[in-house]
Amino acid sequence: MALNLRWRATTSLTVEAEGLAPETLSSMSAAEVRRRKVSLGNSEVELGELFEIEGSAEDGHLTLEGDLRQVDRLGEGMSTGTLTIRGDVGAELGAEMTGGRIDVDGHVGDWAGAEMRGGVLRIRGGAGRSLGSAYPGSRLGMRDGIILVEGTIGDDAGLAMRRGLIAVTGSAGEGLGRGMIAGSIFAFGPVGGFPGAGMKRGTLAFFAGEDVSERRLLPTFAPSGRSRPPFLSVYLRQLRTWGFPVPDTAFSGPLERYNGDLAERGQGEIWVEPSRALARPGV
Repeated sequence: MALNLRWRATTSLTVEAEGLAPETLSSMSAAEVRRRKVSLGNSEVELGELFEIEGSAEDGHLTLEGDLRQVDRLGEGMSTGTLTIRGDVGAELGAEMTGGRIDVDGHVGDWAGAEMRGGVLRIRGGAGRSLGSAYPGSRLGMRDGIILVEGTIGDDAGLAMRRGLIAVTGSAGEGLGRGMIAGSIFAFGPVGGFPGAGMKRGTLAFFAGEDVSERRLLPTFAPSGRSRPPFLSVYLRQLRTWGFPVPDTAFSGPLERYNGDLAERGQGEIWVEPSRALARPGV
């Protein structure tokens, strides 16, 4: 039986829920969990004042329900277990996680999966800015793991990404994959301006649903032919195996390839369907 926390509070203050993860609560009884303190604004409160709590996390499964938009840093640094969230949630969900799984039915705030090092973060809803990104002043963003989003995402997703996979079904904001060092990002909806700006290596792949009018590629990306590399189909099949909704159109036809960013090493690549070829600024 999972440990279930059902939100019952009403507050405009931010709850800092660092350490609220399956592994930290697995050895605690429901009564002990109720007495565990978290930050609320400038003070501390017991979890029992914010949530109805029942069950046990002995099996490594923690469930939270309700409108959790004021709750930040859930699952931060988690390394094992399963965290299930039913409802919208605040910022830094799963930031710096190294393992385990987080499933969300709802929208998540900014910095979800920031500097993630492993595990799976699956969001059935939208995500804010800086998904899987590096924090300000940090050299590396997402370093491993998988982020799957069945919805839209904000600007600067995958900033300074080093390794791992991000896939999104809805629209993505500007700067997708900006400063990528390696890793892969798959987008199945419209993508904002300047994708891959400053990328050194790595792969961006854009499939069905693109709107050319909303997309701009820097002139430091050079067309390098049309083909269909086998590794893209391997990724697409794996996404479907995980239950991610990949459209049939993504499996057929050649793709346009662009190399860049030539202002860096120029070893990155952007793949895009020919019928939705990237527009240049001012074109």
